[in-house]
Amino acid sequence: MIILCSDLPSDQDLIKALDKDAFPMSLFTDACFSGVGAGGAPLLVAVERKKVPDVAACINDGRLLQQMRRVKDNNADVFVLIVEGDYRCGHGATNDGLLITPHRPTGGLRFRFTPIQPPMLYSRFEQYLFELDWLVGAVVRRSNDVGQTADIIRALYINFQTEPSHHQSLHTFYQEPLSPVLLQKPSLVRRVAKELDGIGWGKSKTVDEHFSSVKAMCEADAGEWSKLPGIGKKTAKAVVEALRGEGEHA
Repeated sequence: MIILCSDLPSDQDLIKALDKDAFPMSLFTDACFSGVGAGGAPLLVAVERKKVPDVAACINDGRLLQQMRRVKDNNADVFVLIVEGDYRCGHGATNDGLLITPHRPTGGLRFRFTPIQPPMLYSRFEQYLFELDWLVGAVVRRSNDVGQTADIIRALYINFQTEPSHHQSLHTFYQEPLSPVLLQKPSLVRRVAKELDGIGWGKSKTVDEHFSSVKAMCEADAGEWSKLPGIGKKTAKAVVEALRGEGEHA
């Protein structure tokens, strides 16, 4: 695992938390690493972490957007913002609806949640994070402390080492997007074939060109399926079992 980290004094705690996975250097963001995108294309993932008061300040001065432009200028493909620190929505007569964070008074033993300064509504803070996600395309994550931030960065690193279509945990839901040049409704054969494990949208075209009907597709044995380009014996066997209701989930 190779995670490049900013060597600035403010990022020394992150370097320590990442331990052997961190490679400190002069950097355009707090951390970055290489990954894999759709079709195996290389990706550069940039990570910026900010404490809650700092994020709130960015809402007023636009500094985060300037940092995102700098990240883009350095050819990063994915921007991740990690909001570090606990925060809540205040209640009661004095804090009602305000963004509050933990603070320990001088000489005190326990933390108390108090409004950040200058005061900001909790709803405005959450709206800003939502806008970053929805309108700007940033990946927004939350962390309680630097240790959790390091764990999130490691998880992101592992995630981006596999191209999207190969993530098994979302295999049931994720499908390759349809080609933008597809101008006619796919045949029934293709629509059925794309739902089969190991076939998907990409190989469904090959299936559609080979079989004249869903009936022919269902009656074919594993030997015939394995003759199709890109479909091996293991996939062919699984497809036949699925079509005949013989799989483990039948």
